[in-house]
Amino acid sequence: MTVIVWGCNDSFLDKTPQDQLSDASFWKIEDDAVKFSASIYRYLVTPADYLILSDAFTDNAVPTHIMAAQGQISTGTATSSNGYFLQVWRTAYQGIRRCNILLDNIENVDMDENRRQILIGEAEFLRAFFHATLLKYYGGIPIITHVLELNEIISPRNSADDVYNFIIEECDKAATKLPINRQSNDEIGRATKGAALALKAHVSYLMNDYAVAFKASEEVINLEEYDIFDDYEGLFLADNENNCEVIFDRQYLENAPDNILGSQIDQYFASAEMAGWEAIGPSQDLVDSYECIDGESINESLLYDLANPFENRDPRLAATVLWHGSEIGGVIFNTEGRVGSANSTRTGYSLRKYVNPENVGIKYPGWINFIYLRYAEILLIYAETLNEQNGPVQEVYDAVNKIRQRSTVELPPLEAGMSKEEMKEAIRNERRVEFAFEGLHLFETRSWRTTEADVEKPVYGRLHDGTIIFIEQRDFDPGKNYLWGIPLTEIDLSKNVLTQNLGY
Repeated sequence: MTVIVWGCNDSFLDKTPQDQLSDASFWKIEDDAVKFSASIYRYLVTPADYLILSDAFTDNAVPTHIMAAQGQISTGTATSSNGYFLQVWRTAYQGIRRCNILLDNIENVDMDENRRQILIGEAEFLRAFFHATLLKYYGGIPIITHVLELNEIISPRNSADDVYNFIIEECDKAATKLPINRQSNDEIGRATKGAALALKAHVSYLMNDYAVAFKASEEVINLEEYDIFDDYEGLFLADNENNCEVIFDRQYLENAPDNILGSQIDQYFASAEMAGWEAIGPSQDLVDSYECIDGESINESLLYDLANPFENRDPRLAATVLWHGSEIGGVIFNTEGRVGSANSTRTGYSLRKYVNPENVGIKYPGWINFIYLRYAEILLIYAETLNEQNGPVQEVYDAVNKIRQRSTVELPPLEAGMSKEEMKEAIRNERRVEFAFEGLHLFETRSWRTTEADVEKPVYGRLHDGTIIFIEQRDFDPGKNYLWGIPLTEIDLSKNVLTQNLGY
């Protein structure tokens, strides 16, 4: 696996003269602004490398390619020269810069005023999204609200709280401008009011600002624009894109000519039988966290059978993970004799979620849209933050049970009479199994301050014959590994105006 490079000459120091689209001659008609705004979406954080694979830095999984950049992050040995640290930083600031170009120039465009305000709202939302991406990975970062000129002195890092407050302000501004939905085909995938409110809920939850998270999640619910999609497995397939649960996603093109318009998800994560690289190995700990269909854990359920451990389990397990003998795309996942070999899972498990069963042989870049924000997350944010305020009232149960009782999942409702702490633990396990490999678990465990304990669990896997095997014991430095390092290249370019995170 290699780090995706969108534009190898762009960096945090990318200046105005290097972007021809910022020239005043471009910003004349509405079509200019519309096309430029659409181009900003390509800078959204790349799902394959930096979201799906982020579960390999938690108790959910381990990376297959342990000698690569992701292996260093997983084992806690990464330095500030790690390629992943650089690419997330660089791509997010490229996106921020383009948001600022649009905001600096759009008033010069001859266009419908309502359409102008919507495009401004999109840029504000995307600028918030890029800053939120940086905040989640690095903590405090420089807030950039204008296009940097040549030789301009770079501002120092703002505090994490300052960045968070800026994101909330941007989301609030965007929500007043953006439409509730997008009707025409050429606008599907663009930001909406719900996306701005959902991002606000998502970030405030991770920042432990539960009052703001509760209000924002409630506002999304009250829009009555979203619902739980009944088919959990189908939620992550191309046939059901843009369904009622999707709030904001990354749109990919079928038969795309490259990995910008298409994704690398299939190549990275599909099984070897599909010609994929099996780049992530789900852990036995994650597999064991899925309940049985009676709503009991595998340690408590009478339905759990050691000889047939995948029977009578939460259907979300089979929709998320492949084990020996699983079928996908008409081929059988077979781990016999190859666990731990090159381009093979180290745990005996591989990924099903987001892998396109129609792309056997990986003849094309992936074309399943990746969902950044969906309604299930809003319901669980609402449930947990309400539980924090009022304990496990009925509305908390209702929100969680709505997810558990999808027609394709149909787990029993949560047990009545839970304490506040029991409900919190139930919701957090629900988050883990519901959102596995969606780029949330790393950041939610950072927010809960459980990443250290989670990562330091021994990692186990499973051979084809059912033998449980030890994979590794990882280290985690709580003084360092709760954040990524600021890329050394960017510190050097800033002439040391940027300061480094502790431990790097």
